[in-house]
Amino acid sequence: MLNIDLNVEVGSIPYLIGQGFGILAIILGFVSYQLKTQKQVLFCQAVVGAVFLVHYALIGAVSGMAMNVISLIRNTIYAVRGGKNDTSFDKAIPIVFTVLMGIMGILSWTNWYSIFVFLGLVINSYCMSFSDPQMIRKSILITSPLVLIYDIFALSIGGAVYESVAVISSVIGIIRMKKDK
Repeated sequence: MLNIDLNVEVGSIPYLIGQGFGILAIILGFVSYQLKTQKQVLFCQAVVGAVFLVHYALIGAVSGMAMNVISLIRNTIYAVRGGKNDTSFDKAIPIVFTVLMGIMGILSWTNWYSIFVFLGLVINSYCMSFSDPQMIRKSILITSPLVLIYDIFALSIGGAVYESVAVISSVIGIIRMKKDK
Protein backbone atom coordinates (compact mmCIF):
# COMPACT_ATOMS: atom_id res chain seq x y z
CA MET A 1 0.00 0.00 0.00
CA LEU A 2 1.09 3.55 -0.63
CA ASN A 3 2.13 5.18 2.61
CA ILE A 4 0.96 8.70 1.89
CA ASP A 5 -0.37 10.75 4.76
CA LEU A 6 -1.64 14.11 3.60
CA ASN A 7 -3.10 14.92 7.04
CA VAL A 8 -5.01 18.05 6.03
CA GLU A 9 -7.17 19.76 8.63
CA VAL A 10 -10.73 20.61 7.64
CA GLY A 11 -10.99 24.40 7.44
CA SER A 12 -7.25 24.94 6.91
CA ILE A 13 -6.00 27.11 4.03
CA PRO A 14 -4.90 24.09 1.90
CA TYR A 15 -8.29 22.45 2.51
CA LEU A 16 -10.16 25.59 1.44
CA ILE A 17 -7.97 26.03 -1.65
CA GLY A 18 -8.61 22.36 -2.43
CA GLN A 19 -12.36 22.93 -2.26
CA GLY A 20 -11.84 25.82 -4.73
CA PHE A 21 -10.22 23.38 -7.14
CA GLY A 22 -13.28 21.18 -6.67
CA ILE A 23 -15.50 24.06 -7.82
CA LEU A 24 -13.33 24.55 -10.92
CA ALA A 25 -13.67 20.81 -11.68
CA ILE A 26 -17.47 21.13 -11.43
CA ILE A 27 -17.50 23.80 -14.13
CA LEU A 28 -15.12 21.90 -16.42
CA GLY A 29 -17.03 18.66 -15.90
CA PHE A 30 -20.35 20.22 -16.89
CA VAL A 31 -18.77 21.62 -20.04
CA SER A 32 -17.18 18.26 -20.92
CA TYR A 33 -20.48 16.38 -21.08
CA GLN A 34 -21.92 18.96 -23.45
CA LEU A 35 -19.16 18.52 -26.04
CA LYS A 36 -20.01 16.63 -29.20
CA THR A 37 -17.01 14.42 -29.94
CA GLN A 38 -15.31 11.71 -27.91
CA LYS A 39 -11.98 13.51 -28.34
CA GLN A 40 -13.37 16.77 -26.93
CA VAL A 41 -15.06 15.00 -24.01
CA LEU A 42 -11.91 13.06 -23.16
CA PHE A 43 -9.49 15.98 -23.40
CA CYS A 44 -11.76 18.02 -21.17
CA GLN A 45 -12.06 15.05 -18.79
CA ALA A 46 -8.24 14.82 -18.68
CA VAL A 47 -8.17 18.42 -17.47
CA VAL A 48 -10.91 17.60 -14.95
CA GLY A 49 -8.78 14.68 -13.72
CA ALA A 50 -5.77 16.98 -13.23
CA VAL A 51 -7.87 19.50 -11.32
CA PHE A 52 -9.35 16.75 -9.14
CA LEU A 53 -5.90 15.32 -8.48
CA VAL A 54 -4.90 18.68 -6.96
CA HIS A 55 -8.28 18.98 -5.19
CA TYR A 56 -8.02 15.58 -3.49
CA ALA A 57 -4.38 16.18 -2.52
CA LEU A 58 -5.25 19.49 -0.89
CA ILE A 59 -8.16 18.05 1.11
CA GLY A 60 -6.18 14.97 2.14
CA ALA A 61 -8.16 12.35 0.19
CA VAL A 62 -5.37 9.95 -0.82
CA SER A 63 -7.45 7.36 -2.72
CA GLY A 64 -9.17 9.99 -4.84
CA MET A 65 -5.86 11.73 -5.55
CA ALA A 66 -3.98 8.56 -6.52
CA MET A 67 -6.71 7.24 -8.78
CA ASN A 68 -6.97 10.56 -10.60
CA VAL A 69 -3.33 10.16 -11.66
CA ILE A 70 -4.43 7.15 -13.71
CA SER A 71 -7.59 8.97 -14.92
CA LEU A 72 -5.55 11.88 -16.23
CA ILE A 73 -3.19 9.61 -18.19
CA ARG A 74 -6.02 7.36 -19.38
CA ASN A 75 -8.25 10.16 -20.66
CA THR A 76 -5.35 11.80 -22.48
CA ILE A 77 -4.42 8.53 -24.22
CA TYR A 78 -8.06 7.77 -25.09
CA ALA A 79 -8.46 11.28 -26.53
CA VAL A 80 -5.28 11.04 -28.60
CA ARG A 81 -6.37 7.62 -29.81
CA GLY A 82 -9.45 9.43 -31.16
CA GLY A 83 -11.98 6.60 -31.09
CA LYS A 84 -9.90 4.28 -33.28
CA ASN A 85 -10.17 0.72 -32.06
CA ASP A 86 -8.63 -1.10 -35.03
CA THR A 87 -5.66 -2.93 -33.58
CA SER A 88 -5.25 -5.44 -30.80
CA PHE A 89 -3.10 -2.82 -29.02
CA ASP A 90 -5.98 -0.34 -29.08
CA LYS A 91 -8.36 -3.02 -27.84
CA ALA A 92 -5.97 -3.81 -24.97
CA ILE A 93 -5.75 -0.19 -23.75
CA PRO A 94 -9.07 -0.24 -21.83
CA ILE A 95 -8.09 -3.49 -20.12
CA VAL A 96 -4.64 -2.15 -19.22
CA PHE A 97 -6.10 1.03 -17.70
CA THR A 98 -8.83 -0.87 -15.88
CA VAL A 99 -6.16 -3.11 -14.32
CA LEU A 100 -3.91 -0.11 -13.53
CA MET A 101 -6.85 1.66 -11.89
CA GLY A 102 -7.56 -1.46 -9.85
CA ILE A 103 -3.92 -1.71 -8.74
CA MET A 104 -3.82 1.99 -7.84
CA GLY A 105 -7.06 1.60 -5.90
CA ILE A 106 -5.62 -1.25 -3.87
CA LEU A 107 -2.30 0.56 -3.29
CA SER A 108 -3.99 3.79 -2.19
CA TRP A 109 -6.66 2.14 -0.02
CA THR A 110 -6.99 4.25 3.16
CA ASN A 111 -10.40 3.47 4.66
CA TRP A 112 -13.61 1.50 4.20
CA TYR A 113 -15.19 4.05 1.87
CA SER A 114 -12.24 3.85 -0.57
CA ILE A 115 -14.20 0.93 -2.10
CA PHE A 116 -16.62 3.41 -3.68
CA VAL A 117 -14.03 5.49 -5.54
CA PHE A 118 -12.24 2.23 -6.39
CA LEU A 119 -15.32 0.64 -7.99
CA GLY A 120 -16.48 3.86 -9.65
CA LEU A 121 -13.15 4.62 -11.29
CA VAL A 122 -12.32 1.03 -12.24
CA ILE A 123 -15.66 0.77 -14.08
CA ASN A 124 -15.18 4.28 -15.48
CA SER A 125 -11.73 3.30 -16.84
CA TYR A 126 -13.31 0.75 -19.11
CA CYS A 127 -16.31 2.90 -20.05
CA MET A 128 -14.22 5.93 -21.06
CA SER A 129 -12.83 3.86 -23.95
CA PHE A 130 -16.21 3.80 -25.69
CA SER A 131 -16.08 5.60 -29.01
CA ASP A 132 -19.68 6.70 -28.75
CA PRO A 133 -20.01 9.83 -26.57
CA GLN A 134 -23.59 8.75 -25.73
CA MET A 135 -22.24 5.53 -24.20
CA ILE A 136 -19.75 7.55 -22.15
CA ARG A 137 -22.60 9.75 -20.90
CA LYS A 138 -24.69 6.66 -20.02
CA SER A 139 -21.79 5.08 -18.13
CA ILE A 140 -21.62 8.16 -15.91
CA LEU A 141 -25.07 7.21 -14.61
CA ILE A 142 -23.45 4.12 -13.07
CA THR A 143 -20.01 5.38 -12.01
CA SER A 144 -20.80 8.84 -10.62
CA PRO A 145 -23.10 7.64 -7.81
CA LEU A 146 -20.28 5.38 -6.55
CA VAL A 147 -17.74 8.19 -6.53
CA LEU A 148 -20.36 10.47 -4.95
CA ILE A 149 -20.52 8.20 -1.92
CA TYR A 150 -16.71 8.39 -1.57
CA ASP A 151 -16.79 12.18 -1.92
CA ILE A 152 -19.39 12.54 0.83
CA PHE A 153 -17.27 10.56 3.29
CA ALA A 154 -14.01 12.24 2.16
CA LEU A 155 -15.66 15.66 2.74
CA SER A 156 -15.06 16.59 -0.88
CA ILE A 157 -17.66 19.27 -1.46
CA GLY A 158 -16.49 19.86 -5.01
CA GLY A 159 -16.38 16.14 -5.71
CA ALA A 160 -19.89 15.54 -4.36
CA VAL A 161 -21.35 18.42 -6.33
CA TYR A 162 -19.34 17.39 -9.41
CA GLU A 163 -20.68 13.85 -9.39
CA SER A 164 -24.23 15.14 -8.94
CA VAL A 165 -23.75 17.64 -11.77
CA ALA A 166 -22.11 14.94 -13.91
CA VAL A 167 -25.24 12.82 -13.65
CA ILE A 168 -27.50 15.78 -14.50
CA SER A 169 -25.21 16.96 -17.30
CA SER A 170 -25.00 13.45 -18.74
CA VAL A 171 -28.78 13.14 -18.78
CA ILE A 172 -29.06 16.55 -20.50
CA GLY A 173 -26.38 15.52 -23.02
CA ILE A 174 -28.10 12.19 -23.70
CA ILE A 175 -31.45 13.91 -24.32
CA ARG A 176 -29.94 16.79 -26.32
CA MET A 177 -27.86 14.56 -28.59
CA LYS A 178 -30.82 12.21 -29.10
CA LYS A 179 -32.94 15.17 -30.26
CA ASP A 180 -30.16 16.34 -32.60
CA LYS A 181 -30.29 12.97 -34.39
